Amino acid sequence: MDTHRSRFFLEYAQQTLCPTVEAAGCRPVLLCPLPGGLFDETWAKEAEATLRLARENCPPGAELCALLPAGGFFMEPYGELPFARGVGHYASAAALAKKNGADSLLIHRAGNLLQARAGVLGSRTAGLPVYVTMEIAGEGEDLLRGGNILSAFVTLQELGIAAFGFYSAVAGILLDPVRMVAPCARVPLLALTRDLTGGLPIPETQALFASRSAFLASLGAGWQGIFGAGEGEVSAAAGALSAASPCAIPRVDYRGEAEIWAAGEQQVFYLDANVEFSDPIPCESDMADEIIRLEHEGEEAVCVRPETPEDGATVSLNNANFAQLPVAFLSDDEAALDSALFFYNGRAIVDSRSLIPEDRLKETAAKYGAIVV
Repeated sequence: MDTHRSRFFLEYAQQTLCPTVEAAGCRPVLLCPLPGGLFDETWAKEAEATLRLARENCPPGAELCALLPAGGFFMEPYGELPFARGVGHYASAAALAKKNGADSLLIHRAGNLLQARAGVLGSRTAGLPVYVTMEIAGEGEDLLRGGNILSAFVTLQELGIAAFGFYSAVAGILLDPVRMVAPCARVPLLALTRDLTGGLPIPETQALFASRSAFLASLGAGWQGIFGAGEGEVSAAAGALSAASPCAIPRVDYRGEAEIWAAGEQQVFYLDANVEFSDPIPCESDMADEIIRLEHEGEEAVCVRPETPEDGATVSLNNANFAQLPVAFLSDDEAALDSALFFYNGRAIVDSRSLIPEDRLKETAAKYGAIVV
């Protein structure tokens, strides 16, 4: 049984520091980086060899986490890779990682929600804990490739991830994003940075990392990592993390019956139980004009009626259009609803008027973190 409240993540090149992290009171998590690119025979052979070597050299007590790069896939509607194929890559990669001894999976440096969702939907099929880090831009106000930070967090948390966090080479950029999501978090928050201290003397560097770790922990980031740091810096940071008091940030529960948080790629929609949907509109290849019309008419949410599983691909192509209004799906076909929720890039609403048995309706919605209203 894991008795550590805090985890400290190490790059594979830092594996000799696992005992240092353990001695400081945190559980060491050793990241095994898997190849970039899509899963194929060459990818599998390289990944398998990497995992086997990592498993053999993983110190006792350390968690071996397979790191799956997320930032290189540009999926529809923003790229040419079909979303389902991206999900399939992660499913195959996660199965291979589990077979070769990985204890957990990290979808690392996702630049937008679409990349992260593909990673989570695919990786969770292996049955291992799935962690996500997202890469942020500027001063921490947006995701690297666009999209709202809180929207991404709410959507991914409802998909059942085991931890959520951020990556930035500059530690200070992580502060505002961690503050933003911490009140809503029901999973551990993770902050990964790099050692960019340059020529500071060793005592000052250790003190700096200890203070950074303590401050991030006070904001809610109870899992951390500093790539490229040496033993002294890691020991100081892990010790500060282990000693930090539990975060006392006021909690926000957005899952109550009276409060509904739906999410698109660009924003969270704060609704209540009396939300009204538009008249149902069919899935079409280009729904932009219809959605704009509904927005101008003051509709609270756009109601979309998927009728066949093939309509899910149409939802995928329209994700960029589903930006200004929350989306509710009304369907009488379970497979069609499942497909629409799979492809919708956000946290959707499921219209309870759908003629699907109630237990199946709720089960399908829960599979994708949607809300039945």
